[in-house]
Amino acid sequence: MTWIELPADDATPELERATRSRRTSPTGLAHVVGILKPNPRALRAVMQMNQAVTFGGSSLGRRREELISSTVSALNDCFY
Repeated sequence: MTWIELPADDATPELERATRSRRTSPTGLAHVVGILKPNPRALRAVMQMNQAVTFGGSSLGRRREELISSTVSALNDCFY
């Protein structure tokens, strides 16, 4: 539970556009990124950077990268 009041994902048209892709995801918007919701431009920039760094730098493909991430997380007892 957060102590900081954050706007809803669709509070403004700009915020709605910035969070649209994550609202349809089963995991939703990560809380560590959601803290940027008061600044939709910063939120969108961080989400784009995260996508590029996480899934844009290898030739393995997203499915294999997700499988590796899940395996490493399980081995490290990271449940999130």
